[in-house]
Amino acid sequence: MKRSSYFISARSASADILASELVLAMNDQFPKVECLGIFGEWSGRTRSTRLGDLQTCLNLGLHDKAQMSEEAKNFYTQLTQELEKNAPQVAILVGYSFLHHELAGFFKSQNIPVVLYEITPVGAIKGIDFATVGQRLELALGISPQGSELVQKAGVPYYYIGSPHKDRVDRVIVEAPSLGLLPNRPIVSIFPGGRVEGFQATLPVFQQLAESLSQEKDIQVVLSVADQLIEDPSVKICNLSLKEHMEKGKAQPQSLRVMPGMHLELLSLSALAITGCGAITMECGLFQVPVIPIYPSHMPQTGLRCLLNQTVGKAVLPEYGSDTAPDQLLAVAKKLISAGPERDKMLQDLLDVKLSLQGFAAENAADYIGREIGQWKQGKRAAKSNKTA
Repeated sequence: MKRSSYFISARSASADILASELVLAMNDQFPKVECLGIFGEWSGRTRSTRLGDLQTCLNLGLHDKAQMSEEAKNFYTQLTQELEKNAPQVAILVGYSFLHHELAGFFKSQNIPVVLYEITPVGAIKGIDFATVGQRLELALGISPQGSELVQKAGVPYYYIGSPHKDRVDRVIVEAPSLGLLPNRPIVSIFPGGRVEGFQATLPVFQQLAESLSQEKDIQVVLSVADQLIEDPSVKICNLSLKEHMEKGKAQPQSLRVMPGMHLELLSLSALAITGCGAITMECGLFQVPVIPIYPSHMPQTGLRCLLNQTVGKAVLPEYGSDTAPDQLLAVAKKLISAGPERDKMLQDLLDVKLSLQGFAAENAADYIGREIGQWKQGKRAAKSNKTA
């Protein structure tokens, strides 16, 4: 008899962390079920069968571009041929994208139910006919009580599973000296995002803010970048590649510091974060760190852009385009760093968001997928519960 299996794919590096957590929860609850998928750095560490590589998909533009190259089309054709030979019982898409929309259509044609793990800002989705989304998805599991704009418009059945970001944030314990930072000076952390396109689109305003804040007395400014950007020579700051800038920083400690990885640890120590508009805004809220979210100015000018605002369904955080005057953003930053009414109000608003969210998202998602969609019997977790009872 063929072993039960499911397919999983994430649309980005941050979504890949969520995918890995979900796979581990599935392994725990359904140990006899096999996982097949397109894996990144984190999901690739799980006990699973690799059908493709996330970085390859990103390099080929599969998640963002409607017009695919021949190389991208060949990748997609080979992937679907492999899936026809090893058809899973369920497909799980972590975040929506052009590639995931195409895969959802493929799985629909094969009568394989598709579950969307819904974490994607609508403004990040390109090249998709939204009218067909609802026809391709069985249901969506999401991190906001009401579901995203995409899910609402498509009429996809929706189930709230809690915040995966809360689960990770609750586990972080770190002190400033362990990251080479001073414990008695406020830290301003800057998070431009993990994608080259987003980083480049917002870099001018981030760089100007970083340089201005670095001149402020007694403030430590740290630019947090994803590991994969460190290896990309096309990503530059102050006319230097990130690697070159880090080497320069060793010789000139007063210069802007670049820190690869460790973003949750850095965020937990920060007095203020200046960020993109993705998952990092959720993590700021859960760490109770005041935040200035900046979105690329080419994003749609209507609706909520940052993920925290989309999650709670209202504008808790002011949102700023990358074409906002740096002097205006600097003035906002200074008010949020210092004690005062602006900082107090944002801290209270973020506390309200934190208290409204529930945890154990991966476990809830695995349980729902296994019981309601895969119809698999509970594994070790249920066995332990029955034994205790």
